[in-house]
Amino acid sequence: MNKGKFLLALLATIIVMPAMAQFTQDKPKAEYMFKADVGYMPYISNLGHAGDYGYYISDLRHITNVNVINGVNLRQDFFVGLGLGYGYVSTPSNMSDGWHSAMAFLDLDYRPIDVEWAPMVGARFGAHYMMSNTPYENTLTPYVEISAGVNWFFNYVYRNMERNYMSVYLELAAAYTQQTVFLPIRLGVRF
Repeated sequence: MNKGKFLLALLATIIVMPAMAQFTQDKPKAEYMFKADVGYMPYISNLGHAGDYGYYISDLRHITNVNVINGVNLRQDFFVGLGLGYGYVSTPSNMSDGWHSAMAFLDLDYRPIDVEWAPMVGARFGAHYMMSNTPYENTLTPYVEISAGVNWFFNYVYRNMERNYMSVYLELAAAYTQQTVFLPIRLGVRF
């Protein structure tokens, strides 16, 4: 490489590097977030093989639940977190005859655009533990969910490349656990 080309390459590097360094220092690539939501999971149908005593959940039982998720927002639009949930499994006509359940899961969501009202898609993968008074008693099964919803960034600000990601979200999902398909509806807050 001749001396002129080397000096031009060096000059271009000197100009570009400080600009790139400044851009990467403006906002961290990962930001801690906390999510909390309440939900209602109506029964849709049973899938799989019914055992000797039938399905784990039958009689059109629904689940009312509360979830908390700790995680990080990556690159502003992608959330990854670990969550814990508590649920109450009962029939709508007899809320006193219910069972308790617990969940641990990996929560993922993605907001493809950055506006005050932003759509989101998500998924949850984990385990669901149900403590019932059926012949099966306590059952532990996988939990799988795919969701879509909307975020409302109630304090939306976009100044100097800074964004406020506190939001209220509403999501509708399809979930499978305990040999049963549910249709979760959730209202939550992210901060």
